[in-house]
Amino acid sequence: MLCPRDGSKLVAHTEQTRSAFIDHGISHCPTCSGMLLNAEAAANSMTEGKLKKMHEAFSSDCEEVDLDCPCCSSKMRVRNIIFKRINGTDMEPIEIDGCPECNTFWFDAGELQRIVNPGNEPYEDTRVESTALALALEVLLQLPFIIL
Repeated sequence: MLCPRDGSKLVAHTEQTRSAFIDHGISHCPTCSGMLLNAEAAANSMTEGKLKKMHEAFSSDCEEVDLDCPCCSSKMRVRNIIFKRINGTDMEPIEIDGCPECNTFWFDAGELQRIVNPGNEPYEDTRVESTALALALEVLLQLPFIIL
């Protein structure tokens, strides 16, 4: 599979050693540190269920973007999603690209970085950055969310 942003070969979740990537079916781009999630690839049933629920929001009422889905080549669509913190307050919205045909989502590294470590620069080593973002995404997937 190729990164929908820069065309680099994605590092598949099956090629990872960290459980966050494997459990949640997270593939990542070694160039831009973006994250690809696919419900069918998720080993964690809670993650699979959440991704399938999110997928419903991408079937209508959202703008098509110039990104091809790495899994099925359909044009992806964009939506904003707000995760709720444990104390019930809303986080900043994250823009997510989702495929209307399959249960695949693309999280740009910059979007996750803005929530995980606001005001700080990403790690220069993309492997370290990808691991940090995957762990953050693992936490986010456990939180309730609202799709705008």
